[in-house]
Amino acid sequence: MELKNKTILITGASSGIGQAIAIACAKQGATVLINYRSSKQGAEETLKQVEQFSKGFIFQADLIDQTQVSKMFEEIFNKVGAIDCLVNNAGEAKGGDFFTDEIWHYEIENILFSAVHCIQRFIKQGENIALRKIVNISSVYGNLIGASSDLGYAPYSAAKSAIQNMTVALAKNFENVLINAVAPGRVLTPAWGELSKAEKKDLTADTIIKRFIEPEEIAQTVVYLLENDAVTGQIITVDGGLLLKNI
Repeated sequence: MELKNKTILITGASSGIGQAIAIACAKQGATVLINYRSSKQGAEETLKQVEQFSKGFIFQADLIDQTQVSKMFEEIFNKVGAIDCLVNNAGEAKGGDFFTDEIWHYEIENILFSAVHCIQRFIKQGENIALRKIVNISSVYGNLIGASSDLGYAPYSAAKSAIQNMTVALAKNFENVLINAVAPGRVLTPAWGELSKAEKKDLTADTIIKRFIEPEEIAQTVVYLLENDAVTGQIITVDGGLLLKNI
């Protein structure tokens, strides 16, 4: 699929990986739809960079709320028409007490249900589009052999694992919607906060490449999946050679 003039919705695109994906798609000539939940300033910065290469629009919605998702999709349809590609990037890693349900509910809703709600609306579009694409952003910690050993992040790992399972299941059921996922390792995004050189070295010592992955490197993988028409039902891990024995 040539991305030029295609319409691509990227959730959670106000910073980090989502922002990098938005810019990468714009460089290919796509019309980029930038979703954000709370950081309007970040979304506007993404739009500013997108517009250096192509067209872009901003849409606010908390994707946990189905009503807001429905409203966002209606706004998109009214403004630009049908969507060719969906990149589900929204969702944050939040630690908590394994023995309380609050963190479990938050991560499942924030990561899994936000993607489910968007996929439901995306697939049910009324337009007759010959070929559409979905790329879900998972995590290396969603891989069964790479699940985090930190109980506080077990809900995050479980939610990302569910994303992967859903990706493969959906891919088996649609001929005109190719569905894949990317499982990043440690990516240098604002979520890490300010890190010293020593902290960066310590956090990447258990990888082959000995450095953080750049958001642009994840974006390159997403663009590859959006452009390639022969790949579906796959989980592409981009973790810098994370040594599993140290997870």
